[in-house]
Amino acid sequence: MNKPKIRKVDASKRKKERKIAEEALKRKTSMFLDIPEKCCVCEAAFDRRSKEMAQSWQVVVFEERKKIRLTCPDCWSKVKTTMEEINEN
Repeated sequence: MNKPKIRKVDASKRKKERKIAEEALKRKTSMFLDIPEKCCVCEAAFDRRSKEMAQSWQVVVFEERKKIRLTCPDCWSKVKTTMEEINEN
């Protein structure tokens, strides 16, 4: 009967991967804390404590440029419609 092969674990590789993942999480969390307080189009106020607003507003993160765009539902629908028209033409 064959014995099952025991997989060797490369501890240093796992440690390096864990460190990279933790740094990415830290970077993304800090960006989320810098979320704007108003819509980037119409400048409507955004209440961070409102569950309804948190679920209905759109957040777009540009990680390379370290920018966050917050858009209210009304402006988001206009942006979507405009983008669809551009893609059709």
